[in-house]
Amino acid sequence: MKDFRIISAIILGMLALERIIILKLTKTKGGQEFIRGFLPLHPNSISIMRLPMGIISAVLAANGFWCTATLWFAFWMITDLTDGTIARNCDLGSETGKWLDPLSDKFMYFPVLLLFCFSKETNVETNVYLRKWSVCSFIIIDVIGQLSRLFVKKKAANQFGKAKTALVTILLSLLALNQIDDLIIVNSPVANGIMVAALILAFLSCYCKIIPDNWYANTLTLANFICGLLAIYQATKGHFLYCMVLVFIGQFFDLFDGRLARKYGSTKRGALFDDIADATSFGFAIGTMIFYCLKTKYSNISTPVSAIIAVFYCGCLIYRLYRFLKPTKQLPKGIFQGLPSPAGAMFAGSAVLFTLECPIPLGGIPAAVCVVASSLLMISNVEYCHFGQTLWPAMPKAIKMLLMILVMILAVFAITQRMYRPSFVYCCLGFTLFYLIYGINSINHIKPVDTPQ
Repeated sequence: MKDFRIISAIILGMLALERIIILKLTKTKGGQEFIRGFLPLHPNSISIMRLPMGIISAVLAANGFWCTATLWFAFWMITDLTDGTIARNCDLGSETGKWLDPLSDKFMYFPVLLLFCFSKETNVETNVYLRKWSVCSFIIIDVIGQLSRLFVKKKAANQFGKAKTALVTILLSLLALNQIDDLIIVNSPVANGIMVAALILAFLSCYCKIIPDNWYANTLTLANFICGLLAIYQATKGHFLYCMVLVFIGQFFDLFDGRLARKYGSTKRGALFDDIADATSFGFAIGTMIFYCLKTKYSNISTPVSAIIAVFYCGCLIYRLYRFLKPTKQLPKGIFQGLPSPAGAMFAGSAVLFTLECPIPLGGIPAAVCVVASSLLMISNVEYCHFGQTLWPAMPKAIKMLLMILVMILAVFAITQRMYRPSFVYCCLGFTLFYLIYGINSINHIKPVDTPQ
């Protein structure tokens, strides 16, 4: 325990000292001139010096010098912050540095990752091993991302890449500290979970380097579409909660693909692709869940009636999506004509799931009524505010605080009581009902523009 505390304190001290010295040095004219005239402190020089340091760390660790290996690895990973700060503040960035800096990162953590994955002598006491498939997949994707810099214009590391490097550094530091004083700071499931997260970030980093910027939005649209297909499959198998969770995830992809489209642009058919994905996730997936749930779980609703309700819902949602592209009424930015399709899907789906969680009189009839009401609201002319663009910014602080408190209380309740399923359903239905009422534009008094002739 004593060695662990000392090593941890030294690492934090090195990080703090590096930040203080480098920030102070690079923000003064004399310091900048000194760095420009001292070649070893140039960013590319630091990156070149880092190239063999990962191998040295792995060799030290493999021979049992865990304290030395941990400090050596931490010191040279901290210099990744140093060269970036110097490049920005001293105007020493270069095209070479855009690919050399990420390359030096890989030379740092690849050898140590392989050590924790393949070495039989490592982790004998703590019994923590990284799975070979995740480490090898991570390295392959990371190498592809590095090689892509030879033929793509986007050579600098993106945010996914920076997050990946930070996550891997934290993981390896925790695994190294595991070896000191036989402490189990991180166990095998957590370590491999972090490794999978780093693998996903590595894929996203590589993908975003290769594709054009205007395909970012389409990528999230595709993810929404895939969530819809998986949700349809889960609904046919009777896994209605999984179906709803997939639709819920698809809503986040749908939210951010619009933001990326506004920031980076989109392809010619981007809006059409978005509608197809929305129709799949919010229309056919929820419609399939409505049909299978009503016809199998409630004796008072027949199969034909279940089919009619599901088809009516899908038809209304498709019309809602068409009217979004071809509006019959011109409204200001952030105002929708009719209930937005994601909100309609959440209302219909959560209402059906709620009647399963809380058996109520008349069986599926209340659920069917909610589905029909959701369908009619989507094709109505009721004006609804966009939650992110209009409603949330204009919401009083007291209501924002109340909503956040309710979410935290629900999260604590779900975790402590292990009631994840009902908590998810109640949360979806509760916030949907809140939006159905509070999201109406007449309550928020945002005036529409004149309707074109």
